[in-house]
Amino acid sequence: MTNAYNIAEIIVFAFAAAVLLHTFSVIEMGGAEAIITSPVAYQMAQDLVYYRAAITGGLLSLYIYLRFSKRPVAKVLAIISLISWIAFVEDYIALDNIFFLAESLSGKATQILRPLYLVAIVYMASDSFGREYRHG
Repeated sequence: MTNAYNIAEIIVFAFAAAVLLHTFSVIEMGGAEAIITSPVAYQMAQDLVYYRAAITGGLLSLYIYLRFSKRPVAKVLAIISLISWIAFVEDYIALDNIFFLAESLSGKATQILRPLYLVAIVYMASDSFGREYRHG
C-alpha cells in the first residue's frame, strides 16, 4: 500500500466515524437537524440520514473484511464511491441543501470532511483497480 492510499483510508474512516457519530446524535436529538416545514420532507430527511449511515457502515465493514482477508476491494470501493457521489448530488439538487444546515459539532465535522472523503474514496477505488487489474 502506498502512503497516499493510507492517508485516503484514514480520511474515509474519519468521515465514516463522523457520519455515525452525527447519526447517533441526530437520533438522540429526536430527528433531522434541518428545519423543514413539511412533515413528509422531515421524515424523508430523517430516513435518508439513517439509511445512508447504515449503507455506508455496511459497505465499509465489507471493505474492512476484504482488506484484512487480502481479497480484491476495488469493486466495493467503486460502489461506495458511486453511492457517495449520488448522495452528494442528491443533497444539492433534490433535497435543496437540507443536510448542509448543520448546527451541531458532529454535523459540521461531517460537512468539513465530506469533500475530502469524496476525493479520497475515488482515489482509493482508482488505485485499487490499478493494483488489482494490472496483470490483466
